[in-house]
Amino acid sequence: MKCIRFSLLFIGLLAAPAAWARVPYPEVEIPPVVEDDGIFERIAVAPPQPVGRAGACSVTIRGGLPSPQPVYLKTDSEDFYPFSDVGVMEFESGGSLQLWCPSGFNTHSENLITANCVSGTTFSVGGSHFEFKDLYCKSWPGFKAVKSGATCNGGIVIRVGFEITSSRFAEQMQICFNEEEEVTRYTRHKLEPGSNYYETGVARITFQTAGYFNGKNVDKLYTQATQLETINNELGGDADKYFDSGSNVYLARGHLGAKADFDYAPEQRATFLFINAAPQWQTFNAGNWARVEDGLRAWVSKNKLNVNCYTGVYGVTTLPNNQGVETPLYLAKDGNNNGLIPVPKLYFRVVIDPSSHRGIVFVGVNNPHLTEEQIKRDYVICTDVSDQVTYINWKTTDIKAGWSYACEVADFLKTVKHLPALTAKGGLLV
Repeated sequence: MKCIRFSLLFIGLLAAPAAWARVPYPEVEIPPVVEDDGIFERIAVAPPQPVGRAGACSVTIRGGLPSPQPVYLKTDSEDFYPFSDVGVMEFESGGSLQLWCPSGFNTHSENLITANCVSGTTFSVGGSHFEFKDLYCKSWPGFKAVKSGATCNGGIVIRVGFEITSSRFAEQMQICFNEEEEVTRYTRHKLEPGSNYYETGVARITFQTAGYFNGKNVDKLYTQATQLETINNELGGDADKYFDSGSNVYLARGHLGAKADFDYAPEQRATFLFINAAPQWQTFNAGNWARVEDGLRAWVSKNKLNVNCYTGVYGVTTLPNNQGVETPLYLAKDGNNNGLIPVPKLYFRVVIDPSSHRGIVFVGVNNPHLTEEQIKRDYVICTDVSDQVTYINWKTTDIKAGWSYACEVADFLKTVKHLPALTAKGGLLV
């Protein structure tokens, strides 16, 4: 990878450049480089409280952490502090972690402190003892979307995470974003055994452009009034028949890397980026797509897997204009009348287990206004193997909820070309 000057972006603001050469997510299936959710939070059943070992510490993520919450890091590392398969941070007696609050702590003026386990939930910082929940930030840590300098098939690679220092960046996901078409090809993050025990009650925040989208007010483009006006103009009138807010028939800011896929609150907040979203009909967003996200997360936790998720979009969906001609839908246009921020034809999530080389792709149709005939002709792009999937509680042929299916990875990649060279030689992940 050539070294270049990276342009770092605060949320909505330019910051000074830094150089990060590390490309995370080493895995066997990829050659060297040259994942609006529903309004209502979907909560998994909380695990039993851990039984503490004498002289050791344990902190349960769900209910045991403060707000505003620091970023928790392995000491002198770029890695977030790990958690157990039931969402518990565990420490040996004397074991340490680092806490980062760029605005400072309620107890300390520094923005980075090291805490050592005393016992239970008591930690020592600088010789003084504190309850873990009493170490919180003056304000929420800011997150960044940073151009990595790498390219992906059809875009640039953006790293999302937290700049601890100019040479220390805690990354939670990568995003392949096409700046010309203003579309995210896919996001990439991990699910692990404790992912189903994410922190609950983390408030949703306003989606941010993070310096992308060429200065557009993307939030306004997503409002129901604006999207109706935009699509009405595109179709030549009469678009209101395709919208019904009372029945959730409108375009939502559809998360790709889901908020609940991340355990810690600062990471959940960092998912609220427009480069981590695409226009998604809310009936589908809160329907079968929610069932895919929830079912996969629970199954990964139950089976104690560590998997890589590539969540993205493919194609542009259409509606008939006033002449009956199928017309592609976009939220914006450029100066040459080229479509920007497309309404995707399909959403997908590719899941790869590097240890077993197994994989699967979940695909959902992002258009509640189609007929079954249209879907089977134009929206099913690989052989459906959903009858082999037992861990998703979906209604695969429900058009309003998002007609959905599953495919083998190799079959899916015959059509969708902008993903990395993923392989699943071990078979289907079921």
